[in-house]
Amino acid sequence: MVIILSNIYVSHPLLKENTVLRRAYQENIFINCLNKNCLVVIPTGLGKTIVALMLAMHRLSEIPNSKIVFLAPTKPLVEQHFNSFLELTNIDSEMMQSITGSTPPDKRKMLWNDIKVAFMTPQVLQNDLISNLYSIQDVVLIIFDECHRAIGDYAYCYIAQKYMELSESPQILGLTASPGSTELKINEIKTNLFIDHIEIRTDSDRDVKPYIHKVDKEWIKISLPPEYLEIKKLVIDKLKTVYKFLKKSDLLNSSDVNKVSRKDLLKIDKLINKRISSARDDDVKYEMFMAKKYNANAIRLSHIDELIETQGVNALKAYMDKNIAKIKSRTANKSLIELFSDYDFKRVIELVDLVQEKGLVHPKLKKLKEILHDQIIENQESRILVFCHYRDSVKNIVHYLKSDPEIKTHKFVGQRSSNTDKGLTQKQQIKLLQDFKEGTYNTLIGTSVAEEGLDIAECDMVVFYDVVPSAVRSIQRRGRTGRKKEGKVIILMAKGTRDEGYYWAEKRKEESMNRNLKKLKDSDSLPKEQASLTQYINTPDISNSENKINLKDRFQEKNDKVIIICDNRETKSPVVRKLSLMDVEIKLEQLPVADYIISETSGIERKAAQDFTDSIKDGRLFKELFELKKLFKKPILILEGDLFTSTIHQSALYGAISSIILNLGINVYRTADTNETSLFIYHLAKKAQVTSKGDFKIRFEKKPFEDSELLEFIIAGIPGINALRAKKLLMEFKSLHKIFNAEIDELLKTEKIGKKIAEEIFRISRYEYDKEF
Repeated sequence: MVIILSNIYVSHPLLKENTVLRRAYQENIFINCLNKNCLVVIPTGLGKTIVALMLAMHRLSEIPNSKIVFLAPTKPLVEQHFNSFLELTNIDSEMMQSITGSTPPDKRKMLWNDIKVAFMTPQVLQNDLISNLYSIQDVVLIIFDECHRAIGDYAYCYIAQKYMELSESPQILGLTASPGSTELKINEIKTNLFIDHIEIRTDSDRDVKPYIHKVDKEWIKISLPPEYLEIKKLVIDKLKTVYKFLKKSDLLNSSDVNKVSRKDLLKIDKLINKRISSARDDDVKYEMFMAKKYNANAIRLSHIDELIETQGVNALKAYMDKNIAKIKSRTANKSLIELFSDYDFKRVIELVDLVQEKGLVHPKLKKLKEILHDQIIENQESRILVFCHYRDSVKNIVHYLKSDPEIKTHKFVGQRSSNTDKGLTQKQQIKLLQDFKEGTYNTLIGTSVAEEGLDIAECDMVVFYDVVPSAVRSIQRRGRTGRKKEGKVIILMAKGTRDEGYYWAEKRKEESMNRNLKKLKDSDSLPKEQASLTQYINTPDISNSENKINLKDRFQEKNDKVIIICDNRETKSPVVRKLSLMDVEIKLEQLPVADYIISETSGIERKAAQDFTDSIKDGRLFKELFELKKLFKKPILILEGDLFTSTIHQSALYGAISSIILNLGINVYRTADTNETSLFIYHLAKKAQVTSKGDFKIRFEKKPFEDSELLEFIIAGIPGINALRAKKLLMEFKSLHKIFNAEIDELLKTEKIGKKIAEEIFRISRYEYDKEF
């Protein structure tokens, strides 16, 4: 049974009567997406959910005992689509479920058996597919909302591949308003989602124009005060010095600050790492390590310049304080310490403190307050979204606006929390959006988490507190208004700053995207003779069977699969996904020790290069490996990536690796990247399980510590102390009491203990606990 369109409403047994209004462009898109993996590019606010709804009802009617999965990147967006289907369809509410990370795996498995339509975040479905929690064999359509995310290692890519492999009748629908500014990116999305047809609609299309609401755009330029310009000048002068060194080292083509972007500096870091790895001469290595420090500070200085230009002194002060706290807690690296010890940079810190004491906020704040106040006075029912790139700025803006009783404001940010800034859970985000709609708040100050897909009909104004150089993000921001009525977009821009540069960059990228979309539209256009809906009533389901067969041939079916138990936190890395695409049965668990377990005797700890060096610095490496050694007879450490590009000296790295092999007896293997890591783990597991049958059981009961081991464990908890140094200290002093009462010169007599470590032991042993219960 197919969708039938009456004169006014879409009619279908699974749809409630007189709820879904007929729009010609939605009809055309629906018809052209039948039996195809389709990418739909459509402006925000034009009912892409309705297209998804029509196709979903068609597939459920066409194929008995089938399921639909609707994916969206965030829980608020999942809930939004779920509520739309509840409102518009006749499907029993118990057969439609919103399934997110807060739903336990056992309950997800139980719910899956009875549902017809599942609304999910991709991370949840990915984890369930990896652990084979349930089958997606009977899923006949997966809808990927905000499908411009289907690039790189994002979960959409893995899900699409597994779906095309496992489903008996697969069909994919990708939805987005902004697929990307380059043809390369658009083609990457097409490839990753197995797209064979594209439907594109723009604001200028004849069938779309009647439904477009007018959105006025206004750019407001703001001048920086002299105090801000003074700070900026000092930062730029310092940046010029750094760029000159990098140019002299043949790493930059120009030392002109206007010609070097943040992207250039990030590319330089990779180039420096490559040169360090290939260098055989010590002088060359020394120069590159110096360049690495300079480049790290160039990135910091560039960020400081951006904060003072576009965010203001409060955001900059928060950034400075975070770094000063790192230095005081001895967690800062050498480049950061050197920058903050620099004479000229100390002057920058002093000026920031002085300007903040004066209460001299960024002029954008004053202008924003004025705009919001006037808008709300003019229209008490107004709803306003303000977008800001940085969390610290969001906090500052909310605090500043609280002095105006007309502006009822709240932050809208992600879940990540810090000591100074608490995030919002997805449940809190959903509640906040409802409060916004109902008028409890008339203004939300949001980061990128508020950019995608949220359908807030009441929103009649969007303000860009800062400019983003991304066409995708800019389109997403603008799309939050003008959805059901006329709207307004205001962009605040600091004169003569990167705000202006970002504006032109975004404009060029959006123009490029429109050109590429037109090109794609011309090459992959609608059929010359538009098919009628009735043609599809008796059309047999072809469901892309050829693609499915070709994909099936790429995967071998085996009865005896390799089993690997993975720590569920490892799903953030591509390794687990790559293993899942091999002939492997993955079991996800929260492991107290190890990242991967391949047999009862073998556990694997995986350390990417940065994590390895960080874990040496903060002292957790040997604690983790000590536990690994205690629980497994054959412990393995995989070191992934280039280790010798960090600021830690080579001899220290070799010393740590030698200690792991010789003192802990752990096997160490280096891999180039996640591809090599996943292949190595697969072959290790295959070899380990070749003689064993069935499941293996892992017991995590901890062996009791011997007293001597306990002493080693306690001493190894001091920063800078590894297992070898802990043993040397205990052999020298015999007891904790004597170690902690020793003077610095006494500690220095111990082999492998230098002045810095001796001072740290002395400091820690006399430090008074200051936490409140």
